[in-house]
Amino acid sequence: MLWVGLTGGIASGKSTVARMLAAKGYTVVSADGLAHDVIAKGTEGAARVRAEFGSDVMAADGSVDRSELGSVVFSNPSLRRKLEEIIHPAVRKRAEEIRLECETRGEKLAFYEIPLLFEKKLESHYDRIITVTVESSIQLARLMARTGLSKAEAVKRIGAQLSQDLKIKGADFVIRNDGSESELAVEVDRVTSALLTNQTPRRSSN
Repeated sequence: MLWVGLTGGIASGKSTVARMLAAKGYTVVSADGLAHDVIAKGTEGAARVRAEFGSDVMAADGSVDRSELGSVVFSNPSLRRKLEEIIHPAVRKRAEEIRLECETRGEKLAFYEIPLLFEKKLESHYDRIITVTVESSIQLARLMARTGLSKAEAVKRIGAQLSQDLKIKGADFVIRNDGSESELAVEVDRVTSALLTNQTPRRSSN
């Protein structure tokens, strides 16, 4: 089985690609989704968040108030690292469990959607890497439409990420998302066919 990292810049369309892959019957895991799961109500992660950050970041029902927690750690690198120390090991553990489950079921491909794959230097964790890209003006327009950010704010948000050129350079496959959804579906078919043709793992060092 190939464990495939799926990444791309903000508003590139990687979540749309993930949805298309899931519709084709592949297992698609979201790093962001797992990060939510590991601090869900009643989890060890939620208990550790309370112990580390106090009851002010907890909602009345005992769940983590993500908005409040975000405001606490956003501008404080030290606190953000503490939160990452709680979340990241639990996410890695659950991702590895899912990968092994997929292998046991005999799946040929499984995908892990992770926005910060290159930023976190996680290339060696995957057998193949797909980068979803989009022309910069389209990316800017999509981000503004999706978030309501001003042009200046959207440009700043995009600029805070690793450039698309570097993400393309580090990828095994590039899916370009400049056109229609039907055109994107053709790109997804192209890449999955190529992945199925060559099933030799060559990146993973889990």
